[in-house]
Amino acid sequence: MKEKYMSRISLFSNALIFIGVGITLICIPTTSVEIFHLVVSLLITLLGFISFIFNIIKAKKKRNILISLSTIIIGAFFYSKPNTFLSLFPLIFGLYMLINGIIKLITYLIYKEEKVHGSYTTLIASFVDFFFCFIMVANPQENIKTLTIILGIYLILFGITYLYDFIKDLYPKFFSYKKRRLRLTLPIFISVMIPYSVYTKINNILEKYVTPVHINNKNTSGKVDLEIFIHVKNTTVGKFGHADLCFENKVYSYGCYDDASKKLFEAIGDGTFFTINNKDKYLKFCTSHSNKTIFCFGVTLTDKQKERIKKELEKINEYAYRWLCQQELDNSKKYDDYASILYRYTKAKFYKFYKGKWKTYFLLSTNCVKLVDKVLGATGSDLLKLNGIITPGAYYNYLNKEFKRQNSSVITKTIYTNIKK
Repeated sequence: MKEKYMSRISLFSNALIFIGVGITLICIPTTSVEIFHLVVSLLITLLGFISFIFNIIKAKKKRNILISLSTIIIGAFFYSKPNTFLSLFPLIFGLYMLINGIIKLITYLIYKEEKVHGSYTTLIASFVDFFFCFIMVANPQENIKTLTIILGIYLILFGITYLYDFIKDLYPKFFSYKKRRLRLTLPIFISVMIPYSVYTKINNILEKYVTPVHINNKNTSGKVDLEIFIHVKNTTVGKFGHADLCFENKVYSYGCYDDASKKLFEAIGDGTFFTINNKDKYLKFCTSHSNKTIFCFGVTLTDKQKERIKKELEKINEYAYRWLCQQELDNSKKYDDYASILYRYTKAKFYKFYKGKWKTYFLLSTNCVKLVDKVLGATGSDLLKLNGIITPGAYYNYLNKEFKRQNSSVITKTIYTNIKK
């Protein structure tokens, strides 16, 4: 398979488009809102009308015809009631901020219990989210203009990330490792489903057996020193993805693998860290046993970056102790929990933490991607989401964009899968 590289012209044009649209929204928010209302309401009506004609011609079920008619009515209603239509967006944004605030509040409570340094910044961020939620929900019609300006600022910042990538690709020698930079990523409700959307496309293209499919690896003299795996499978939880990494042929993965410790609908539990000394065995287990598709990104590192990776892994292991899964404790029979199955296939070594930020796993904060980002951050990677939530999808989006750049350190992209047609 081939995947087109993102040219410098593409990076620069994307930057100009995002920044241009952002400036427009800030300078003329009222006009922008009116145009948005007109386009969306007419588009909904038009799509409903086309669907209605198609269903009549093809003699589809009455239910499909009713859905088409409903779409036309909704579009016409939105067109005739612009304030009602536009007030939905501040309400949606307020709900989004409420969810963010709750996530950060739970994260703060976990950090406070584990006495993690700097936990009060998470609490302050939570209150900020609640404040914005209250402002938006209290009077949604009055806040349409405010939300438009916020969206404009977001698009400008997002455009700046493309402009930064353009300059970095043009003058790579000036961007050696110094410190992490702040990078704005896609909203969580978009990024969370990226791995699965790519998975469905791959599912229609590849012949799926346990063979790696290389995606147009770059012509470079560099060798792969670190690999990042983005997992996805066709299950409710699996669609959101999982992330882990491989360094010096050793796999490192973080999650909650002790079923007995899980609570709050399995979103919280004991943080569990495992290592596997054989990458190929792990990949085969994930694809053949767990029926996952794995997107593997290979990163080339300098000697200094490799040393920083080693030190970061040592820091993570500082408060870790060996934890034995059921299969290790009793090998007289086969246990069916994930940790035991993984141990039987790969001889994985599991660890828990007696203190620190990794002691408690939280699906929406201290999760698998947070640990991968912590390790990769030692190389100078600049993926750090402003709202503190990093999803596997956000990581896929970042790594895929880096792979498409000619002069980035992400030099290979490989797909491992075992989903048969």
